[in-house]
Amino acid sequence: NQERGWTTVSYSVPDLIDLRHRSQSMDVAAADGASFNLSGGDRPERLSGRMVTANFFRVVGIQPAMGRSFTRDEEREGQDRVAIISDGLWHRRFGADPAVLGTTMTLDGDGYTVVGVMPPKFWWGRDTETELWVPMGFTGEESRSSHYIEAYGRLKDGATHELAQQEAYSIAQQLAAEYPESNTGMGARLVAMRDAVFDEGFKSGSLISTVAVAFVLLIACANVANLLLTHAAGRDREVALRGALGANRSRIVRQFLTEAVIVSLVGGLLGLGISVFGIRALVSLMPPDFPRVTDIHLSGRVLLFTAGVSILTGIIFGLAPALESSKSNVVDALKEGGRGGTAGKSAKLRKALVVGEVSLALVLLVSSALLVKGFARVMLTDLGFDRSDVLTLRLTLPKNDYPDTASVAAFHHEIKSRFEAIPGVQAASATTILPLQGGSGTYYTLPGEEVQDDSQRKIAAFRYILPQYFDAMDMTLLRGRDFEATDKGDMPRVIVVNETLAERHWSEDDPLGKQILFGSGPREIIGVVSDARYGDAEDAPDPMVYFPILQGAVRSVSWAIETTGPPTDIVPSVRAEILSVDSNLPAYNVRSLEDAVALSLGGDTIMAKIMAVLALVALVLALGGVYGVMAYMVSQRTQELGIRMALGAQTKDVMAMVVRQGTKLSAIGVVVGLAVALGVTRGLAFFLHGVSPFDPVTFSTVGIVLLVAGVAAAYFPARRATKVDPIVALHNE
Repeated sequence: NQERGWTTVSYSVPDLIDLRHRSQSMDVAAADGASFNLSGGDRPERLSGRMVTANFFRVVGIQPAMGRSFTRDEEREGQDRVAIISDGLWHRRFGADPAVLGTTMTLDGDGYTVVGVMPPKFWWGRDTETELWVPMGFTGEESRSSHYIEAYGRLKDGATHELAQQEAYSIAQQLAAEYPESNTGMGARLVAMRDAVFDEGFKSGSLISTVAVAFVLLIACANVANLLLTHAAGRDREVALRGALGANRSRIVRQFLTEAVIVSLVGGLLGLGISVFGIRALVSLMPPDFPRVTDIHLSGRVLLFTAGVSILTGIIFGLAPALESSKSNVVDALKEGGRGGTAGKSAKLRKALVVGEVSLALVLLVSSALLVKGFARVMLTDLGFDRSDVLTLRLTLPKNDYPDTASVAAFHHEIKSRFEAIPGVQAASATTILPLQGGSGTYYTLPGEEVQDDSQRKIAAFRYILPQYFDAMDMTLLRGRDFEATDKGDMPRVIVVNETLAERHWSEDDPLGKQILFGSGPREIIGVVSDARYGDAEDAPDPMVYFPILQGAVRSVSWAIETTGPPTDIVPSVRAEILSVDSNLPAYNVRSLEDAVALSLGGDTIMAKIMAVLALVALVLALGGVYGVMAYMVSQRTQELGIRMALGAQTKDVMAMVVRQGTKLSAIGVVVGLAVALGVTRGLAFFLHGVSPFDPVTFSTVGIVLLVAGVAAAYFPARRATKVDPIVALHNE
């Protein structure tokens, strides 16, 4: 009954060591994100990895399937050149060779000895793509002010979550008292691992999807029940004859239930066949960091669940037709021309089922429309840059090969020139983080301001960029100039700010030439650029500061290459130019900026896509139900309609009467559905982007559309009824 959890507070290395030594209720480990250039073989590649403490796998509760875990000695810098690889990397790169243990792989120019291979499909948190783990190499000289490590804890025997929370907070307070300069205000909060991975968004999305699927199932079952009622109404004489021959009511009910369950099971089998393609489509919609997305497949549990649901729905929705049929009047049913009573008795039930179908379909349509509207609002938002013609990729330079600012700047200059020489390239530049791909912030003050601690400093987002970044992204330089190749390490420190930051401090003045003070010293503003959204697409632009890459040894950058044609057409040329400069340097995350933006929004848009598909299925089923009931009602009234027309009733009057009945059912369903939707859509608020869950335009539009669709479903049976020859209708029985 042990819990796994992590603190949402980032720790410095000294704080982590203190926490690990002082904690009595938890075994504490830590991890930090990392990635590596793997060279050698046919082609270099970029690996997603983690730096972890020696006890990480013990805390996680999973040990390598081959080899060993890390030792405490390997936590020291210089002793940390060992690695544990994933099962996927072992198969892909090493051909699943058992002799991989003890071999050396080259990561960022350094040799690492492979000491272990993890079990298949091992993942931790949301690290579904991690392929490599290496030890954290501590020097003993790390800064206590540098908080960046995620701490994880496994409760020891007898400990509780509450006790561990109190202890972690107490230790944080002790460290704040002992090291006030770096730890004042720091706390600790423990979150169970299952809650961190399957968070509010995941739980809400799963619940909403489950309810939506249940609605579709109910609509489908209502259709089946209507068909069974209709079929049963035509079997009055058969049932009566069986009763006259000695069959009791329970036997008749069992017969009808058996037929209903068989139909339901056949439907379940067909559904399983279709689900093979549906699962593939669903997985393709999922963002890469969706928990255990690769584990979504048909399994024995799914088959048993499908069988159980099929049998249960067959029994529940076949029970009403079975009971109705068993009530058949033997004498009336056996009379020549007798209709029996089942059709009349079941008419109300059929109408109620149609109303239920329409109301459930409306709830799904309203929910889907709200989600799609929110999705469209995000996609159509002006992000402040052009994402249509830009190829993006990421390069990370190993420190061993590029040890200083001069060597890093030389590489950036060389590769930029080569990219710009590729046919079809208009501009090429780079930044530390592309829009909507993450954030970074920095403290700053203005000259003359006095601050006592960081809480009094202002915060701005920042990016490092190369010259022509604004050209490649089609951002407008409003004042001043862009960075130039001469803005290098030995030149005056300069920055470009965005419009929001300029308005914050110099709305009535010219910001050019003004200075801003950062931790690294003062910087002079040389330009003002238009705003772009780098965080959430729906949020207002943050105050932004752009630093020149050439004035710092920035080794990991994302390139933005503006093209005249489809961005992906130049990928082979781009890769060739990179390898010609450095044959050990892999390009990764190679995609168009359009795809990069869509990928960043994937988790927010998946609900819109799923609900749209379910709503479309629900609409088709609901309209099919309305059509089926109206068609049956018209067929039952053939003689009546023939008499009306024989007595002089106009075609339009007959059509209006039939359509009016169908419209009434649809209208009642719409009203009921709107009332239910008002309660259901409140739960969608987490996934809506600037759209009210009670948006009146969406509610009214969907209601009108569904009502019109219901009228159309009733129109065709009505039209067919008017074409019946009155003489034929009068002899129908």
